[in-house]
Amino acid sequence: MLDRKPYHHGDRRRALLGASLDLIREAGIHAFTLREVARRAGVSHAAPYRHFRDKAELLAAVAEEGFDRLTAAMRAAAAKSQEPFECLQNAGLAYIEFAQEHPEHFLVMFTVNVDENLHPSAKAAAHRCFAALLALVTVSQDARQLAGMRPETATRIAWTQVHGIAELALRGQLGFGNKQELREFAKLATQVFGCGLQLTASCQC
Repeated sequence: MLDRKPYHHGDRRRALLGASLDLIREAGIHAFTLREVARRAGVSHAAPYRHFRDKAELLAAVAEEGFDRLTAAMRAAAAKSQEPFECLQNAGLAYIEFAQEHPEHFLVMFTVNVDENLHPSAKAAAHRCFAALLALVTVSQDARQLAGMRPETATRIAWTQVHGIAELALRGQLGFGNKQELREFAKLATQVFGCGLQLTASCQC
């Protein structure tokens, strides 16, 4: 079977990533195969191996793209304010909204175990995403708007909060009828998070 389209190198890779997301959206990650991705992309069964070693490497590429997009979304949202905690809060809301708008990326990002040795660029993208959140937490602490615990600890607390909301919302377990209700809840929850950390200002966790 020959490729059905005269893809340029970058175009074919982009097509394979797009087909991967379509397959995950329709059939779930457990039905993911390179053969089916190739079929959906309109290329030969051998074509994916010109870009990815195996299925794990293709999924790592999907995860990398997702982390980079999430990082960009959080930074763009944070930049809408000059007030440190509001910047952090905006980034948290953007995290939850990203999960709603890109559920396939989000699933792969936090389901696939990205091997740091085999997929260093994907792992680096995940680290950049955490670093973006860490930077916002650190600025809020410097402005005395968050407790003076270790920045990494405060960042993990912030991350687990917004990630939990994002996961539950994706599963339809929060009971909200629309995205606006979810956003209002998330805004309240992140505000409570900030107040909670203020109350633990003496904590040396």
